[in-house]
Amino acid sequence: MNERIKSSKKLTIVRKFGEGKKYWMTDKEYTGIVVSKEETNSEYIISDGIIEPEGFVPDHYHKWEDQTFHIITGKLEAKIGDKVVQVGAGDTIHCPRGTSHFMKNIGDSDVRLISYIFPGDWAEDFMAETSKQVKSGNIDLDLIEEKFGVVYLK
Repeated sequence: MNERIKSSKKLTIVRKFGEGKKYWMTDKEYTGIVVSKEETNSEYIISDGIIEPEGFVPDHYHKWEDQTFHIITGKLEAKIGDKVVQVGAGDTIHCPRGTSHFMKNIGDSDVRLISYIFPGDWAEDFMAETSKQVKSGNIDLDLIEEKFGVVYLK
């Protein structure tokens, strides 16, 4: 049983959607940091993101993190493990580490979502490296897997 903890070293954060640092994860999808690992003692991060029409999150899984998505606006087709579903505003997707996930915007407007990644140790560094690779066009999936434990399925 967990011990009850009465204090926290986490910071109080108030940010508007889209205010944080932004990282381009694909041509039509970006993620921004709402609450960073520095603000949570690396326990988790919270990000916001936009997936433009026809944009997608490539099929991948995380070796070291769990990830939860909450859809704010828009419609997605999502593959979570072997299950394909359609989700929209108000829906939540939880992907324990090792569970592959793919999402595609199937609507005519941007999908807005919030993501929670536990723990937060490598998430922002992964986003920064991925954004750098997307912008340069030099994609190195082996480096992404080795440094950040994110495995893209081909």
